[in-house]
Amino acid sequence: MLISSDQLNSSRIKASDGELGHIKDVYFDDQNWTVRFLVVDTSRWMPLSQKVLLSPISLRDFNKEDEELAVSMTMEKVKDSPKVEDQDTVSRGFEKQYYEYFGYGYYWTGMDLWGDYLYPGALTAPGTIVHTEIEQDDREKNNHLRSAQEVLEYDIHIDSADSAQLEDFIWDSYNWSLKYLVVDTGDWLPETKKVLVACKHIDSIRWDTKSVKLNISVAQIAQCAEYDPDNMPDHT
Repeated sequence: MLISSDQLNSSRIKASDGELGHIKDVYFDDQNWTVRFLVVDTSRWMPLSQKVLLSPISLRDFNKEDEELAVSMTMEKVKDSPKVEDQDTVSRGFEKQYYEYFGYGYYWTGMDLWGDYLYPGALTAPGTIVHTEIEQDDREKNNHLRSAQEVLEYDIHIDSADSAQLEDFIWDSYNWSLKYLVVDTGDWLPETKKVLVACKHIDSIRWDTKSVKLNISVAQIAQCAEYDPDNMPDHT
């Protein structure tokens, strides 16, 4: 199923014994374009200044109509989980601590999006949980994880054209990889519209200038499907 960041950010998270809160952001890996954590606002029952993070490994069902995501853990388990301060980035050392706390296999040790697997749920199986030491440099550095909410404020650029606006991300809930960017075409086309641009057209992201460059022409943009949140394309 395809889910937009906008849809996620209005969704509630339900643990096995109660409601945890609602999603306020996702952190994605800018190398593999895959969601690694959901950032959850738990202030209703756990008023802390720290970020509460949930891995897609824990997700079970998404009810799109009710805007509710179910996770396979208790509220107490989440309350006691490793957290980071609001202003801090997520280091590999934190991820290692987090994954060991929940008993998950590492996603960064294999060749696929999730370790040796294509989807996150496979990393809960006992045979996948092999924890190894990591070098100190890797422990401290951040892991190319980016806030979707931050990147959604970036401009979109293509060759020989003015900038346009990045409006949303479309994720595949099977493996939580990025499928499309929703782009407001601005002055690129005679009539402004929002279109779906496949993630394969992302050329680069400039963090210093807060911009995304696409390897696609204006003529190709004109052929992209118009974005309709109620009529998503087939993700296969």
